[in-house]
Amino acid sequence: MPSENAAADFPHHLPPDLTPDFLGFKTALSERLAPGAIRARTMLLLTRFGALVHEHSDRLALVARGDRPILFTRHILDSLNPMEFLSPPPVSALDIGSGAGFPGIPLAIVWPETRVTLLESRDKKCGFLERAARELGLRNVTVICARLEDYQKTWRAEPHACVLIRAVGDLPRVLVHARAAATPGAGWVYFLGGEIATEDVIRRLGLAGEGARIVVGPFGGKLLCGQFRRD
Repeated sequence: MPSENAAADFPHHLPPDLTPDFLGFKTALSERLAPGAIRARTMLLLTRFGALVHEHSDRLALVARGDRPILFTRHILDSLNPMEFLSPPPVSALDIGSGAGFPGIPLAIVWPETRVTLLESRDKKCGFLERAARELGLRNVTVICARLEDYQKTWRAEPHACVLIRAVGDLPRVLVHARAAATPGAGWVYFLGGEIATEDVIRRLGLAGEGARIVVGPFGGKLLCGQFRRD
């Protein structure tokens, strides 16, 4: 188990353009984590993940070029916004269109008992996700390279207790297909970007949006949270 000192020393190995953003990220997250070995492990794994994303971004287009110097606060910290709303953590979660691993990998790190499935249709990004999970030792992560709508056709998984949707368009269509891969009454979380008109999103959901509500996460991100119908 890494020590607090190990986590503190690790930023010295980050690329210089990432260090300022990391320091802000570390301060914000440390206020939400209890001191001790668990916090040290969490900080170390999240830092290593950020370094991996930065290292492979050019080759795999993991994050936009302008986001790379702020990937800790823009992507990793934002990915953690559900961690207090979903407490206790779900037993399983499906990250739809995981891409570079947001939000699935950061949440798998802070929820080590949650089985997290990263669903991604692009082969190169799937390769990165598998490498990241392996190098970080995340035994609670499974990577599936497939399309959501092909559930039970080309891929199978135990129905999930929670569905995570970030940076994926056409939410009504996604929810229609995601329901098949979720347990009855499972919760879903949609990460709202800063320029998204929330009322319009909910209106377009129709019946799927009944009971949906806006939650502001501990790091300022807005989440639209709902529940799949049981019938």
